[in-house]
Amino acid sequence: MNGMNLSGKPGMVQPMQMPPTFGQPPTPPIQPDNFMETLLYLLYQAAGRYPMIPLDEALRPRWLFGPTVHEGCDRGGYYEQADFAAHFGAPSCIVKLGCWGPVVRCNVGKRGWMNGVGGCPNVGGVCIGCTMPGFPDKFMPFLDEPPGARMSSSAVLMYGRTVRALRNFTRASLDKEPSWRGKGPLSSGYERG
Repeated sequence: MNGMNLSGKPGMVQPMQMPPTFGQPPTPPIQPDNFMETLLYLLYQAAGRYPMIPLDEALRPRWLFGPTVHEGCDRGGYYEQADFAAHFGAPSCIVKLGCWGPVVRCNVGKRGWMNGVGGCPNVGGVCIGCTMPGFPDKFMPFLDEPPGARMSSSAVLMYGRTVRALRNFTRASLDKEPSWRGKGPLSSGYERG
């Protein structure tokens, strides 16, 4: 297939013979706001009002493809606490169920797909890496634990358990009324007695 993915769809940069202006993922899921933002930037650039568009190593707009999906994921805190889901439908981190979010560079987790809604892990699905170069070949088979996830999730276990224990301790000590507050009527603290 000469460097093309199994779908046979080349990225926007691959068929060009001249230096590219910018690249987009090789598959149709281009987040609409990202596309329009990039197009507007290029128009401002053509008018001489913006500098050259900052690109990453895959020739994508750096500000859109800098952070990982994991960094904007609603479930990211569960990963930090080593709370991994054993099945779909659980609110915990789904990296062990096949989510590639910790390594995929994409802002959809924060921005959503349409009107701020969406982002695969945020709505219960795993990130399959559709915005990355080499998709789908490098990210198959889908719904299998990614190769690096086993090691990284094992490494975070001790740290996660410690963080969870400390948070539970803080919650237990602070999630109650202070002892000085009596059962009678509440005073504002400004009253003189």
